[in-house]
Amino acid sequence: MTAEHPIIDLDDHGHGRLRPDEGPRRRRLINRATSAYTIGAFVLGVAVGGIGIAEVQGSRDARTRTATVAVVVIASSASDGGEISGSTAQFDAQLTVVNAGPQPVTVRAVGARLPGTVIDAAAPSRRLHPGEVGVIQVQVVVHCSVKPDPVPMRLSVETADHRTREVSYPMAYIGTAWHNRAVLLCGQGG
Repeated sequence: MTAEHPIIDLDDHGHGRLRPDEGPRRRRLINRATSAYTIGAFVLGVAVGGIGIAEVQGSRDARTRTATVAVVVIASSASDGGEISGSTAQFDAQLTVVNAGPQPVTVRAVGARLPGTVIDAAAPSRRLHPGEVGVIQVQVVVHCSVKPDPVPMRLSVETADHRTREVSYPMAYIGTAWHNRAVLLCGQGG
């Protein structure tokens, strides 16, 4: 004869009395429910975390786009005039600037200074939308013996985030209208 000692659950206030054959089945149901809740909480956490990461990445990408500067600079044309002083040619020209970036930019300053060559813009402030082409008037001063190629053009550009950035672009010189004008003026001086 086996004597069963009933277990008294002091936390049970009479609500969850089990019949002797219900205990294991109910525990399995509780374990399954607990597992389902745990998995659900994990999936919800992953989803919320993924959304948060996507928001942070999107914000970072937006800041990068607003700070991006991508410009192309081309020596487009030179005036018919100009002067030669000793062995230095000076003439007015046009510089073409293309905004190849994803956001609008404002060109604040343009120029180049290297031995024997100075290029300065008269009034460069020009807003360019993505893909837009702008023309800026410049003055070119070049020593006849100097053939700078490429010319490291420096630009001060305000980006969409209202910050000013300094960028450099290597502009071709040999074979351009600027080079041809300098050669013509230098030939008249000598």
